[in-house]
Amino acid sequence: MWLISLALSSAQAAPYFVQDPAALPGPQPCAAGVDPSAEGCSTNQVQLADLDGNGDLDIVYANGGSQDDPGDAQPLAIYHNTAGTFSYAADDAVEGFTGRVRQVAIGDIDGDDDLDLVVPDGYGLQPDAVFVNDGRFFSEDGAARLGTTSHAGAARLADVDDDGDLDLFVSDLGDTPPDSPGVGHLYINAGTGFFTERVGSIPADLSSTGTGPVDADFFDADTDNDLDLLIANAAGDSILLVNDGTGIFTDAGAQLPAQGGPSVHGPDVCDVDGDDDLDLWLDGGSRDGLEQLLINDGNGTYSDQTNARVDGNPTADDNQVLCADVDQDGDMDAVIASLSDAERVLQNDGSGAFTLVDGAFTDDGGGTIHDSTLGIALGDLDGDGVLDAVTGQGGSGPLLNKVYMGAGEPDTVAPTIRHFDSFVNRPDPGSALFHFSVQDGATSGVGPQLQQAYAEFDGNVVDATWMGGDLYRVELDLTDGPHTLRACVIDAAGNTTCTFEADFSIGSGKDGCGCASSGNAPPAGLALLALSALGVTRRRADKPHRSRP
Repeated sequence: MWLISLALSSAQAAPYFVQDPAALPGPQPCAAGVDPSAEGCSTNQVQLADLDGNGDLDIVYANGGSQDDPGDAQPLAIYHNTAGTFSYAADDAVEGFTGRVRQVAIGDIDGDDDLDLVVPDGYGLQPDAVFVNDGRFFSEDGAARLGTTSHAGAARLADVDDDGDLDLFVSDLGDTPPDSPGVGHLYINAGTGFFTERVGSIPADLSSTGTGPVDADFFDADTDNDLDLLIANAAGDSILLVNDGTGIFTDAGAQLPAQGGPSVHGPDVCDVDGDDDLDLWLDGGSRDGLEQLLINDGNGTYSDQTNARVDGNPTADDNQVLCADVDQDGDMDAVIASLSDAERVLQNDGSGAFTLVDGAFTDDGGGTIHDSTLGIALGDLDGDGVLDAVTGQGGSGPLLNKVYMGAGEPDTVAPTIRHFDSFVNRPDPGSALFHFSVQDGATSGVGPQLQQAYAEFDGNVVDATWMGGDLYRVELDLTDGPHTLRACVIDAAGNTTCTFEADFSIGSGKDGCGCASSGNAPPAGLALLALSALGVTRRRADKPHRSRP
């Protein structure tokens, strides 16, 4: 673990987010005419991602259907962002696609450095879509690349087998959600964005603790540099599946305490107490329907510490929780999207104890907004370094999605390299592979919102590849002799963190390894390079910027 102290800013008074009614131009999709009170689409999920490669975060709304009613097909709504100005782009970007979509998986599936979209159907009424990015617009190629028709709850991309490409997980809700047993499907990427299901990688029965698997998160629960899987159930307890490193998952439900809540729809994962392992927030996970906070013991076993650590959180029908440093003090607060109450913030005191912030979200007149929010996403929309928010409405009421501009302080807190390999794996004699984990100002389904993640290897920059969650991997070409290595990240505001340099050397070695570090042989039979990494350095940006290195 490598930590340094930071000078932290004082907490910003509420509100942190103020609605901008003019942010989304024109009538929203599914709205009747131009009446601003008319209903929009039924939005199940919202995500922020730079789809067109211009450095700004675009908006993706997954629309159509409710938990138990498919309804009519609705547009996959995409808004392109240019310096904080949004334009509706779905008619061109995704060829006017309509469907009944609960979640969209976003990531670079074909290795060409832009973001693609996997769009499984939520009701099995049309084939699953795969939109391949050509730099700004997309071509649909689902029949060739996936060839499935799903009844999907969750859809997530992650490199589960550590081969450098993103694989796909889709949960099947069954015919009568949320009561029907759930099934998980893992599709392995051939490296070019073509997927084949690997049967047996996921336990066949996901209903051992609950039913209706509506969401999923890939994360490294046990800090062994591979991605484990949390599956949120709409009824009953969530499921934890542990990865063996090759993409084979086993049920580790005993490592989670009982939840007992009415349902979990949108959990999140982050280090809330600064001990360099990943803790869990489960929306609606506790018996009284409150958010449940589960603390990691460092080995992937969790204890329920909600009562001891969370104060003032009201009972409500909530649908998602996200981790974010809304007050710029270097720790992760909790941002909650509510179906029955106002959106709200639980503020972290730095030790992982949380208190409700009154009036964290307001309209442009300072009033409280109560709407039927099913999804929320956080990020800097206009390049001012301040965290903004986008919400998606579904269920009931005027289903008009909203944009909230940040009213807090600009981001001057450098990212945290939460975990850095103490050993480098050597897949073959001429290469090396290592991993590191990054925590920044807000979590998202597309990973930390960074300008760049990379390694400095013998003074040269080698880009890191996002694996899913907060995990990155770097492949190195090796030659004999001594080497230096460190990991670095630059966040969206230009704040930089690097580990100190680690030294290792390639020598005669033992046990077929051909490597050594500081004169010490690696563990017998393991092709590993031990590193002598000592710490991290962090640099704050002089001012927020959106340039790309």
